[in-house]
Amino acid sequence: MNRYESYKDSGIPWLGEVPAHWEVKRLRFTVNLNPVKSELDIPEDTLVSFIPMEAVNFDKNLTLTEERNLDEVYKGYTYFKNGDVVLAKITPCFENGKSAIAQNLTNGIAFGTTELHVLRSQNSINNHFLYYLIKSDSFMKIGESEMYGAGGQKRIPEEFIKNFFIGLPPYYEQTAIAHYLDTKLGEIDALIGKQQTLLEKLAEQRTAVITHAVTKGLNPAAPMKNSGVEWLGDVPTHWETWKITHAIDLIGSGTTPKSDNAEYYDGDILWVTTSELRENFISDTKQKVSDSAIKEYSALKIYPVNSVAMAMYGATIGRLGILEREATFNQACCVFGNSKILHYKFLFYWLWHRKPILISLSNGGGQPNLSQDDLRKLKIPIPSYEEQTAIADYLDQETAKIDRLCDTVNQTIGRLKECRTALITQAVTGKIKVTDE
Repeated sequence: MNRYESYKDSGIPWLGEVPAHWEVKRLRFTVNLNPVKSELDIPEDTLVSFIPMEAVNFDKNLTLTEERNLDEVYKGYTYFKNGDVVLAKITPCFENGKSAIAQNLTNGIAFGTTELHVLRSQNSINNHFLYYLIKSDSFMKIGESEMYGAGGQKRIPEEFIKNFFIGLPPYYEQTAIAHYLDTKLGEIDALIGKQQTLLEKLAEQRTAVITHAVTKGLNPAAPMKNSGVEWLGDVPTHWETWKITHAIDLIGSGTTPKSDNAEYYDGDILWVTTSELRENFISDTKQKVSDSAIKEYSALKIYPVNSVAMAMYGATIGRLGILEREATFNQACCVFGNSKILHYKFLFYWLWHRKPILISLSNGGGQPNLSQDDLRKLKIPIPSYEEQTAIADYLDQETAKIDRLCDTVNQTIGRLKECRTALITQAVTGKIKVTDE
């Protein structure tokens, strides 16, 4: 890539050299940060766009689906207008890069979440160039280090934005840089999109392989029969259909000992929560419980190695795990153990295949829940133990192949994203020369 003819020291360690004709300024001299809503002089019943945090995307755009009257939102929400750059100020939205240029707002005006900073370009800076400045690696990394507050309430302070140093090229050059980045990042994003589509196809392939194996077996010539279960359809003639409670000796859950009693959590007994169910083998947990917790809580059962667990609540619903060590569980997991009829891996793959249907059985609206009763009522087609073992071994091999392909694709996506980030930073700091030629 081309470089500028001459450079000068910016005087800012992280910025380094900038093109000799660029100015070095603090952002406060180029933007109006968080403009006041009192500048508005329009009727109270004026319709305006309403922007919750989920409407702030990662690709320069806002999702414009909500409108409200001005008098409904004037108090208690953040004001901005067409052309303003909005930036999420709270963790993890800031670190995730939630930012956009406001465009096509209803009547040119929007009110939105209070967790936004608004940057309004002054005459010296192009708003699209400004957008890419706040997407640069240096702005993001330094900004993250400057966040204040505790835990999930960390925020970017106004002073960080105001005092952030930038290299500022002439306006025409800013326009050229923004156009260049629009074009090049569009090309990179298209490549990322193709890789993400490939990931989706691999996920579909994985599901199809698992579904066929646990419902039809590995022998394509095997005679079939009606399973007697509407959603299941035909299964191999020699398979039996069992109610899961008849095939598994131990089905249960666990509980959460009182968190204010440190004695309950100073042991070495694994205590599994739904966050640790990742379609994986579980050999360790973030927290462990003690013998005293086991004695105090009758619901805190110890489940054997090879038990299969499924998350029953919330965002993790349907996730699965297999125990590599004995463990206890919290109340959000349903655990299946001690079966002489079901191979644990066959059960794992069968539950994986049934996950979409099981999730559809859940209730609870915003917080979907499966119950143990729902899971106990399940009917499962079961081949011989030997055939289950063969199916499980086959699926281990086939899913491992797919997982390796997914790893390769994810690595490609990672490299493309790194290239994207590097290109933005190089362009807005003058490390590469961009022209409108």
